[in-house]
Amino acid sequence: MKLHSSLLFFHVFFQFYTLSFALNSDGLALLSFKSHWTSLPPLINSTWIPSHSTPCSWAGLKCNSFHRVISLNLSYLDIYGQLGPEVANCTQLQHLDLSYNYFNGQIPYSFTNLHKLKYLDLSVNLLNAPFPHFLSQIPHLKLLDLSYNQLHSSISTTIANMTHLQELYLQFNNFSGAIPSSMGNCTQLQDLYLNDNQLEGVLPYSLNNLNHLLNFDVADNKLTGAIPLCFSGCRNLQFLDISFNDFGSGIPYSIGNCTALSQFAAVKSNLVGTIPSSIGLLTELSTLRLSENHLSGKIPYEIGNCESLKELHLYSNRLDGNIPSEMGKLGELRDLELFSNQLSGEIPLEIWKIRHLEHLFVYNNSLSGELPVEMTELKNLKNISLFNNMFSGVIP
Repeated sequence: MKLHSSLLFFHVFFQFYTLSFALNSDGLALLSFKSHWTSLPPLINSTWIPSHSTPCSWAGLKCNSFHRVISLNLSYLDIYGQLGPEVANCTQLQHLDLSYNYFNGQIPYSFTNLHKLKYLDLSVNLLNAPFPHFLSQIPHLKLLDLSYNQLHSSISTTIANMTHLQELYLQFNNFSGAIPSSMGNCTQLQDLYLNDNQLEGVLPYSLNNLNHLLNFDVADNKLTGAIPLCFSGCRNLQFLDISFNDFGSGIPYSIGNCTALSQFAAVKSNLVGTIPSSIGLLTELSTLRLSENHLSGKIPYEIGNCESLKELHLYSNRLDGNIPSEMGKLGELRDLELFSNQLSGEIPLEIWKIRHLEHLFVYNNSLSGELPVEMTELKNLKNISLFNNMFSGVIP
């Protein structure tokens, strides 16, 4: 009888011990998630221990007070393999960063179970699948980074449902088709990067609804038509790059509404017409690159109001007339490139007094006159190219 009681006690104690130290559901989910990998980083191998009761001490994890995983960061671990669906069983996840690895295949549909997720970064992997339209079912997502993968197809119109989204990074993929006009519903967007894809068609007018937008990049696509930006909702815009497209239209006069703009690039975008005088309203502008287009007419003298300019590239256009003397007010200018245009007259004396100037390229124009002795006072000048003009006299 005594032996029987002892065995019963041992059995109950063993069951209690096992239950007390069994790995919780989040830990089991992560072990299953790990089973899809073909390589195990040493950091994971040494800390993801199945005998733990919770995974809260494992590398890359943060838990809440209930031992539920709320953050998983496995970036830069050189993990090879697929994204297993089991990670979505960690339903309290708010932050998921799997960037800079070698995950391939598709993004699991089970991610739709992550109703509390706010931050999803899958950038710089080998994911190869259509645009994951189902991610629009994650209600509170604020950041979505799918950049630098091999994702393809069109960007789904369901993106309109992602109304809390503040940052969207889709650059360097193979997305095609048009930018959906429904993207204008994502009115909380601050950063929108769609560059280096194969997007075509026109820029939707609905993008003007993005009143909080700070950074917008659609460079290196196949976009055409008018540039319907800056009409109303761009007063916070700081960075705009529409380079390497095929717009076949002009720079809108409304660009002057983007008064916070610091960098504007539209290189080799088949722009036509003149540079609008409203460019002079962009007093915060530090970089202006409009090179390799078909812009014509005169350089507007109002550009002299952009006194924060450090880099001005207008080369390889069809600009004519004189270089405006007002450009001498650009006291912060480091890089002035006006080569391969049809500019004439003398280089204004005021240009030679911009003391920070480091690079001056005006070759392949019809500039004339003598080079003043003041050019010798440009102590920071590193490169100057004046050939194929009609200058006279001697070099000071």
